[in-house]
Parts: sequence; C-alpha cells; structure tokens
Amino acid sequence: MKTKLILFSALAFVILCFNGCTPEEVETTQSQFKPLIIRVTLADPIAAGYNVLNVGGSFVAGLSLDGSVPNQVGQNTVEVNTTAVANSPVYLGIEYIHVTGYDALDSPIYQCNTVNLQIIYDGQTVFNESKQLGSEGGPCGDGYEWIVNYTLP
Repeated sequence: MKTKLILFSALAFVILCFNGCTPEEVETTQSQFKPLIIRVTLADPIAAGYNVLNVGGSFVAGLSLDGSVPNQVGQNTVEVNTTAVANSPVYLGIEYIHVTGYDALDSPIYQCNTVNLQIIYDGQTVFNESKQLGSEGGPCGDGYEWIVNYTLP
C-alpha cells in the first residue's frame, strides 16, 4: 500500500509539473488557426459512365466524384473547408480518369478534362494551378495523377 501511495504521489507530481499551459496560452494557440479551403474543380462536370475524380491527402479524407453514382452526375467540384496554422504542409493526391469507350482493339478511349486546384488560406488564394488529366498513358498531357506538396505561407 505504501508503494502504491508513493507511485501515485510521484505520478501526480509529474502531471502537475508538465501541465504548464495557462488558458491564455491555449487561446493564443487556437487563434493561430486560420480558415483553409481546398477546392478541386473539373472544367467539364462528371458525366454518366466511367469517369472518376479522387482527392485525398492531408486535410482531405478521400473525397470523390464518380460518374456511376447518379446523384453525382453533373457535379464538378470537391471542396474541403477546414482550418490550419501557418507553415502547415499540404499534401494532395488528385486522380482523374475518364474512359468513354473502347476501340476495335479493345483499348480504352480516354477523354481529357482540365482539373483546377485552388488552396485558399486565411481568405487569400495561395495556390491556383490546372492540369490536363483523364488518361492512363493516353492522350491527356498530364496523365491521370497529380501529386501536390505545398506549404502554407
């Protein structure tokens, strides 16, 4: 019993020593978080059939638009509204593929689409870039996958 009391007292002392945040310090930390919007837009909306836009990475928990989902046909934007602190890394993996059919040799026929990424931090557009995606080794200049590593200002 005496050993348990000594261990409990030592643990309580350690907790008290390391619990040094005052409410003002916590408030200051929370005030460093600013609004962050990550917006991925297709120039041509999702059409019925095999065309899929996937967006994942930090701040984005795997969002997608899929032409095989009836209520997503006609949509063209995936958007995440969250908060972040300055100098946070933003890592994104964006994939878009669009197969419109198959040719006589049973090879897929791809359709390209302009995919635009905007990162808006604290009300300012800090990243705005577009790629031509839609094909896997086909006619679209940027293929089907776009990896973005960006650090917020």
